[in-house]
Amino acid sequence: MADKENLFDPSVRILTNITLLTEAPPPIIARLEKSAEWLEYGADEIVVDLKDESTNVFFVVKGQLKAMDFLAEGEEVALADLVAGDSFGELSAIDLKVRSARVTTIEPTLVASLSSKDFRNLLIDCPGISLALLKRFSGFIRTLNTRITALSSMSPHQRIYQELLRISVPNTDGDGTWIIINAPHHSELAAWVGAEKQTVAEAIGSLARDGVIERKHKNLHIKDRARLQRLANQ
Repeated sequence: MADKENLFDPSVRILTNITLLTEAPPPIIARLEKSAEWLEYGADEIVVDLKDESTNVFFVVKGQLKAMDFLAEGEEVALADLVAGDSFGELSAIDLKVRSARVTTIEPTLVASLSSKDFRNLLIDCPGISLALLKRFSGFIRTLNTRITALSSMSPHQRIYQELLRISVPNTDGDGTWIIINAPHHSELAAWVGAEKQTVAEAIGSLARDGVIERKHKNLHIKDRARLQRLANQ
């Protein structure tokens, strides 16, 4: 945890914007805000680590984090990006087993930490939250199934192309191109698609030379989305 003066004004220590708690009535939200432990972190700090025996749930109030696992060789595998309004740690809070991922801050972050006991009582008191959690877990399973299918049936280059398509949006300039705003670094893409950093660099370099994509400052412009889609499906 950051050993420095408070990074955030105490007035932001509220849980009304946490997605998982949408169904909680105001009195319960107020109770949680008082019972939770408020923790502040700087950038690049570990909040929970693999195999940790802690079982608290964390609500992200400010900042950004990433959840990751590691292959046997130490290669990072991205699991999720976490931003304000998200939560994490629910699995260990429910089954009381060790952590299955490392969660690290990307920027200064404020989280509220709730004990597993209080969290489980919350699920009993608010069935709507329990249902929301089940829906989230269903989404995780669907995403995991998609990633497993991609890993087993696509080449590394195909997975890279698919990821570029997934994170791109139509260019608001109206020129028919698509854009990836603040394009992730090669290492980040590699972690998401289960490929080596060098493979990502080679794939993106080939696309650039062929005129399929073009980097402009921090953004990546997809000039020929149809061709990129064909490459991803080959």
